[in-house]
Amino acid sequence: STFATKLIKSFRYMNKKAIKLIMLLGLFSCCTSDDNKENSELECTVEIRNKDLVEAITEYQNMMYSEYKKDIESGDSVYVGIWSRDINDSIYRYYLSPVRGMLILPVLAPFDLCKVNGHHVLSSHANLSMIIRQERRFSVLSDNAYIKYSKILFPNEYKDNPKGKILDICHPTDCYLTFLGDSLIDKTYRCGSPRDKVLVKLNGEEVCL
Repeated sequence: STFATKLIKSFRYMNKKAIKLIMLLGLFSCCTSDDNKENSELECTVEIRNKDLVEAITEYQNMMYSEYKKDIESGDSVYVGIWSRDINDSIYRYYLSPVRGMLILPVLAPFDLCKVNGHHVLSSHANLSMIIRQERRFSVLSDNAYIKYSKILFPNEYKDNPKGKILDICHPTDCYLTFLGDSLIDKTYRCGSPRDKVLVKLNGEEVCL
């Protein structure tokens, strides 16, 4: 009976240790899952609500994904980048261009993320009124943020070359969207830069904005 008592106590002790081990493993698993989730997703901080702008981005996405089909099929990532500029108190310009590599992220910064049709879109708040060298900007992308965005948005590029690779920055087609208030009054496709002016029909006349 003494042996049986010792055996029961030993069994209970082992059970307690096993339960504690299972609980610790479960807790570690939860923490690891949360960390992995946090590191594999980027929060979308902006929602685009203007219907004309959403439709224009959708149209541009379809054109861009067709244009870079071979790159995408080979594993490269391509996103729509948006630059915005107030022309005056009532006229606004949105410039759409492909974002094809991690080296462009510091140029876009500061930027927000949103999603259109399930695809990430990078909305830049960089100052477009003048050309400002990156090292002289008041707001820059931190090294940690740069690595985080690069790993998630451009996983293959970061894996192959953590410093990023030089790409041809001349895009065959960019898109200039001119809004009067909430209404889209002009859509122009051409190769250019966010600061370029385009001809827009306003009050029956063509003006360069």
